[in-house]
Amino acid sequence: MKIIVCLKEVYDTALNLDFGLSNSVVFREGLPLKLNPNDAAALALALGLKTASQDSQIEITLISIGPDRVESYLRNGLALGASQAVRIWDEGFEGLSPYRKARLLTRAVALLGADLVFTGARSLDTGSGQVGPFLAARLGLPCVGEVVNVELDSENKNITLIRDIGRGEREKVRCSLPAVITIKGEGKLSYASLDRLIESQYSAITLLSPADLGISPAELKNDPAIVTGLVFPRPVPRKVPPLDSGLPAFYRILQLLEGGITRRRGLMLHGSGEELAEQLFELLKEEGVLKPAKDS
Repeated sequence: MKIIVCLKEVYDTALNLDFGLSNSVVFREGLPLKLNPNDAAALALALGLKTASQDSQIEITLISIGPDRVESYLRNGLALGASQAVRIWDEGFEGLSPYRKARLLTRAVALLGADLVFTGARSLDTGSGQVGPFLAARLGLPCVGEVVNVELDSENKNITLIRDIGRGEREKVRCSLPAVITIKGEGKLSYASLDRLIESQYSAITLLSPADLGISPAELKNDPAIVTGLVFPRPVPRKVPPLDSGLPAFYRILQLLEGGITRRRGLMLHGSGEELAEQLFELLKEEGVLKPAKDS
């Protein structure tokens, strides 16, 4: 079985953003770089499948679009157990859109062949989450997103996936192979041994250009999916009724956690004037508005 894992280098958002508020050039050039956490999670899952599968031979290929510096992530992946690594780059690749990246990755996957393609659910910098679905659409393969765990059934040529569907809920999905899976997670990779790290420094990394993938510069200029802006979603606010100020602080906190006090209900009274007065008097006593006088 062949598994392809797509890796992306992103800006590390842990840096104090105050350094770049006055100058955008300093902001961009000052940020440290790291492997995208979701891509690291995809690599960890692929390595876990290889370790857990004792009978079948699983071959993991790493693909990254980027300059020479991304080879450090590829070599670390080779040291952890990946079989080979491929880097795609050209001098005019700065600022590639998700559609153009998916176009390049599509040709690379078709050239190398794969039963499973792992990508990150979304990147730490832009967070568009478009590369995986674009890649699946161009390859004509099923795509399952927001996956946190993968169970492989090589005999039946399918996989069982656990998806994060939000609000702490999980969904179990069965998918046939081949397929494109977008992985969600923190991506805590293990440490490779010193011998494997030294060996990976001398491993060959295949460099592919658009010409090697059969893509002309004119094809890369065509981008029907243009991102006009990025808007981060905000949770829908929940309107909480006012708390009962007459209760102790502990019970007010309980009301706040439970969503506030019970909403007021409407009640229609019917009858003659005397009957309405009597009903209103009893209602005020039930609600505690009117209290009986204490005997002196």
